[in-house]
Amino acid sequence: MADGQVIIDTAVADADSLQKILKRQTSNQVTSADEKQIIKGIALAWFGKHRPVIVAILGEDGVRDIDELYRGLIEASGRATTRAKYLDTLKAVKKRLGTLQSDHVIPLAAPIAAQPLANTSDNPPPFAPLISDPKMQAILTQRWQECVICVKSGAPLAATVMMGGILEGLLLAKINQLPSMAPAFTAASAPRDKAGKTLALKDWTLKNYIDVAHELKWITRTAKDVGEVMRDYRNYIHPQKELSHGISLVQGDAQMLWEIAKNMMLQVL
Repeated sequence: MADGQVIIDTAVADADSLQKILKRQTSNQVTSADEKQIIKGIALAWFGKHRPVIVAILGEDGVRDIDELYRGLIEASGRATTRAKYLDTLKAVKKRLGTLQSDHVIPLAAPIAAQPLANTSDNPPPFAPLISDPKMQAILTQRWQECVICVKSGAPLAATVMMGGILEGLLLAKINQLPSMAPAFTAASAPRDKAGKTLALKDWTLKNYIDVAHELKWITRTAKDVGEVMRDYRNYIHPQKELSHGISLVQGDAQMLWEIAKNMMLQVL
């Protein structure tokens, strides 16, 4: 039966694989969309699959510094970061995982089954506390149910698109519910035009909503970082993007993203 030690071994193997991929190219900076997507995918695997298991065993304090390293990978993938910087970060990730593994041999060796992780319910949450319009509540409930169907029916891309749509709708509702929209429109991360004026909400993207939600402390830093990865996968709705990047979502991806999306939505609610 798998245990925490095996989970850490898997995370180390992921870091090893990414190191090998990055070493195949000789360019000083990583500018390839394909490489950046792989980097984000490795970070997503930590936050979505490995981290919850380790936290259940050791608690949040045990992974804070590792979280920062993976956040660094996500942030670096948003710009033309040097290949050496990525490799240094991955080296630090492997070193910290190794220390974690050696310092907590006994608790990590306990079977995961003895410390079960509960998945978030697939039942639609009550939207009334955030949204007063019964028609909009019904729409969100229906979309939530459709998303569950997509996740369970082997339609990962459709599921991911649905997740992003529901999350965007909830974040918009959260802003509209504010006594004054000033905090959202004056947030440092709010999107602005060339003249510095904040864009109208209809022109905001999911990225803008996620950034502002984190700045206003509606969602955690981890939710923000992983939400950005979900947003990127959602963009594969464009066939040419999927073709050029050579990356396709699979059933396991959708299941993992759905757990992340549900937790983000519950934080907003």
